[in-house]
Amino acid sequence: MKLREIEFGPCLDAPGVRGFLRECYWPHHLPFFKNWYNFEGSTRVAKTTTLNKRQPPFAGNMPLFGYERHFTPIERFPRCIWFSFIRSETLNAVGLTGPGAQELVDTGYLYNPGPFMISYMSVAGSPEERLEECEQFVTLLEKSGKLHRWQTGLQLNLSCPNTGLDTSHLVEEGVAMLNIAARLGIPLLVKLNLHAPIEAAKEIANHEACNGLCFTNALPFGSLKSIRWEKKFPDGSPLYNRNKQFGGGGYSGPEMLGMVIQYARSLRKAGVEKPFNVGGGIRSASNVDTLVSEGGLIRGHDSIFFASAAIVRPWNIHGIIRRAHELLGI
Repeated sequence: MKLREIEFGPCLDAPGVRGFLRECYWPHHLPFFKNWYNFEGSTRVAKTTTLNKRQPPFAGNMPLFGYERHFTPIERFPRCIWFSFIRSETLNAVGLTGPGAQELVDTGYLYNPGPFMISYMSVAGSPEERLEECEQFVTLLEKSGKLHRWQTGLQLNLSCPNTGLDTSHLVEEGVAMLNIAARLGIPLLVKLNLHAPIEAAKEIANHEACNGLCFTNALPFGSLKSIRWEKKFPDGSPLYNRNKQFGGGGYSGPEMLGMVIQYARSLRKAGVEKPFNVGGGIRSASNVDTLVSEGGLIRGHDSIFFASAAIVRPWNIHGIIRRAHELLGI
């Protein structure tokens, strides 16, 4: 996937799979698991940052160490994440926990030899406030004066399910945020979930500053009635049952693969030609085959990303990346 003359490759991390770009998580360093957590061939994407700091108990749900411990989770098994190896499913209510963009810039965490991508989302309460935060974030990056030293891209995330915002309405702000971010002069991807109407996604893709669409994010628990929530979770969300503050969380599971395939096909049918970075429900190399063939992904043009596979199927990471290169690489 080549955006503005930068080759990002056929496989990207989902934001945060390796944390804020360089630290990874404690299981990644265990001798027995090092071969599983082999990310070679996947382009790094930073954990999504917000403009301002989000840390429990006031915001976000995953306590983090500070810079001295590379902003890694304090809890070995964060309570705001639920997963099942057997069902290959996850729920997360991380809530965009992080130190905020200013500290990430000051400590150099958003500037790394590329290609790589920064991910950003505003969590302010109103559209006007969110656009103002976007303006401040872009200004912060401009003032640092380092973006063009590296092969850097930016994902504008409009789809995190754990912020208390209605993500189906956030997509309406995509064009305005692209107008602001365009002045950075770097590749811009807009990250959506399956609640984004096709026509709204098309409008975003047609913006001259938009270099591609990324989809899908985790789905808000209980949304999309095609998922049989009552059968899967007869007692409700395990996260909500742990702590009501977590809410239902964002769901990722194998059945999302078919949904993202249909979404990709609908976008192409609607006339969207910009590159796609597609993920959701990928658990194995064979899932990449299905996504590419049935979703109509194009070699050298589109790419895939993986997310919760790093939690519930880490032994398949290398195979997923390798298959993406075989099917979509130049």
